[in-house]
Formats: sequence, C-alpha cells, structure tokens
Amino acid sequence: MNNLQKEKKFQKITGGQAVVKSLKVEKVEHIFGLIGSATIEVFDALYEEKKIKFIGVRDEKTGTHMADGYARASGQPGIMLAGQNGPGATNLVTGIAQAKAAFSPVVAIAGSFSTKANAAFRAFLTMFPSVIRSAIR
Repeated sequence: MNNLQKEKKFQKITGGQAVVKSLKVEKVEHIFGLIGSATIEVFDALYEEKKIKFIGVRDEKTGTHMADGYARASGQPGIMLAGQNGPGATNLVTGIAQAKAAFSPVVAIAGSFSTKANAAFRAFLTMFPSVIRSAIR
C-alpha cells in the first residue's frame, strides 16, 4: 500500500469532529451548550453539521437542566456541551445530579485542558472527576 492509499484510508480529523461524528452515529438531533474556548473544536464541527441543532444557553447549569427537560420530554438523551473546562464544567454538577436522581439520560461534555496549561490549573482539573462522582452517587 503506497502513501496515497494510506492517506485515503486514514483521514485525520480533529477531536471536535470526532465528537460530532459520534453524536451523529447516536442520532443526536439537538445539543445544548455554551460556546467557549475549551470546546471550540466541537463548535467548529457542529457548524458544519446541519443535522444537529445547537441550542445556546446562558450558563452551563441552566443548559444542563434544559438537557434534562429535553430528555424527559422526548425520551432521547439530552446533551450539554460546557464552554469552559474549569468553572463551566463545575457548573454542570447540579444539573447532572438532578438528572441522575430522576433517571434522566443526560450526557455532559466538557473540554480538557491544554498540555500547555499551568500546573495549578491542571491540578484543579484532575480533581474534577471526584467532584462529579460524589454528586451522582
């Protein structure tokens, strides 16, 4: 197999494109979110995908509750995309806990930190999974 054939076989895509392709495979039609720098690649990919409707929110907490209401009303998973990886991600906790209490299918997506992020910020974000786990037990 020559290099041209390999290039056609393995197309490079961004992380955001991979997220949107995964949502499309799952037949997601609506996604709630707050545009922010941590998930900008996902928003770039959503802009190109016309089958998924983006519903902008004022903050992540409200968006998570909206995704919960959508899930309860439609029977489809409610998807919430956080705009920021620090405070934006922590704002998801209340809505995720409420959705869990109601057995409501909500998926929350938050960006990660850059490999160039400073050590204090990286340390903060490594604690986030334990915050979420404690909220949804």
